Amino acid sequence: MPASCSAFFMFKEENMKETKTFTEGKILKPLVLFVLPVLLALFLQAMYGAVDLLVVGKFASSVDVSAVSTGSQLMATITNLISSFAMGTTILLGQQIGSGKRKEGGETIGTAMVLFGIIALTMTVLILIFAPQLCRIMNAPEEAFNKTVAYVRICGGGTLIIVAYNLIGCIFRGLGDSNTPLITASW
Repeated sequence: MPASCSAFFMFKEENMKETKTFTEGKILKPLVLFVLPVLLALFLQAMYGAVDLLVVGKFASSVDVSAVSTGSQLMATITNLISSFAMGTTILLGQQIGSGKRKEGGETIGTAMVLFGIIALTMTVLILIFAPQLCRIMNAPEEAFNKTVAYVRICGGGTLIIVAYNLIGCIFRGLGDSNTPLITASW
């Protein structure tokens, strides 16, 4: 296990001693306290496209609004897909840490980072290259088509960051910390 992972586990282990686990005692309160930040972080992430739409709607034409609306739906779909796949890391890591298999947890983190790095780079390239085809699938209006493609390419260029955020958030959640991803989502 890399030194950075070992240091991370030692830090988390010290902090986890202070928290309750999901394997002992009552489950409802710890579960609600864990789930609320997750739901809020997902809500904030979903609002990124809405904020783009709000700003464009205030300062631009209806063609621009159409482009952002269509493009943000596509990017929200991609983001939800990434979040769903990354959630598997949360589950596996939570099981490993919960059963005391910290070494396997470190290996899971390393494997997930490599796998999702490859996925992120591949998706970024594919989105940038195939943005016009994706916009056709989304039935972007002809008058807004070029602007929709531009919006998808701009947002698609950030796919690496989207994947990294979601994976890191899932790793923290797998370690039992759902607050840190919420705090970083609100920045």
